[in-house]
Amino acid sequence: MNSARSPLQALIERVVTEKANLSRAETVFAFDRIFSGTESDIAIGSFLTALAMKGESDDEILGTYEAVREKEKAFGPASGPSIDICGTGGEALKTFNISTAAAIVTAASGCRVAKHGNRSMSGPCGSADFLEALGFDLLLPNERLLRSLDKVGVTFLFAPNFHPLMKNISIARRAVGIRTILNIVGPLCNPCINLSAQLIGVSNPSLLTQIANVMKNSNLKKFMVAYSQDGFDELTNTCDSKVIYFDQGELSTFLIHPQEYDLTLSEKDDLTISSKSDCVRLTMESIYGYAPKQIQDAVVLNAAAALLIGNLVDKLSEGIELARNNIQNGNARAILRELIRECGDEEQLLTVERTLLKRH
Repeated sequence: MNSARSPLQALIERVVTEKANLSRAETVFAFDRIFSGTESDIAIGSFLTALAMKGESDDEILGTYEAVREKEKAFGPASGPSIDICGTGGEALKTFNISTAAAIVTAASGCRVAKHGNRSMSGPCGSADFLEALGFDLLLPNERLLRSLDKVGVTFLFAPNFHPLMKNISIARRAVGIRTILNIVGPLCNPCINLSAQLIGVSNPSLLTQIANVMKNSNLKKFMVAYSQDGFDELTNTCDSKVIYFDQGELSTFLIHPQEYDLTLSEKDDLTISSKSDCVRLTMESIYGYAPKQIQDAVVLNAAAALLIGNLVDKLSEGIELARNNIQNGNARAILRELIRECGDEEQLLTVERTLLKRH
């Protein structure tokens, strides 16, 4: 005799057999059950896979976003507004940690950054993996993280500490092994109360509009959703990037042509890595100003966009100049040291630095 199906199994069947798009309310209901711990890993994995194979609808993304935000632990308030820089992942191309390097450069340029991130689910090195390798303590209490944000101008918010119910689905996510709706939504759920702007990278052009539609209903004053047309989930200097920009309640769409700015063009292979050690090295080199210009400029471009949405500059070209100056004058390096000094083991960072200096 068959046992009764759970409500989640009924939704899975609709998605699989009918290719049905779930409503916003149905998606919130599904994730409430998932986060409650009442569903099996098999059911959770099946649900996430079914949505991914069908293709996530606007209402499903919005419903997931609302469900995740409802359960999160807030961070702050800090003494002033902050921004964030993140990618949604999912691309086959694995870059060094451009967004984290850009966050450090942005903070060194005078814009407060509350960087939200996690370990890599599929690639060699996520933002948390990189910072931990330098000595950052991922388990610090909020008071220390907040002190760093106010004193240094940058902090790192390790996602599992602020979204604890995600642990109920960690096994299922790893078993699925593909990008799911949580990879799309997770980077949008920065818990910082004072967050005013965000730069969000996507690896699929269809996500540009979907994410913009979600974020225009958030509390952000500005945001930029960017897609590099060769598949990177961030702005790059390899090719044109398509951008949706939200400012003063209005959405606009445009292309960023790197050749129109003072940027050295790069090839895909310049930005990709195959190991954690490569990621740590290239990310450090880009912060310290040791990287080749075509690699450095990928970080400069993203920092420039962050400075634009953070109201530090009025034009992208001004942001490029400011970001580049704060790498060359050592400010970015100094900010990274201050961050680790406040939030971890500075001696570990110095050990990594010594290894880096032997190469230059």
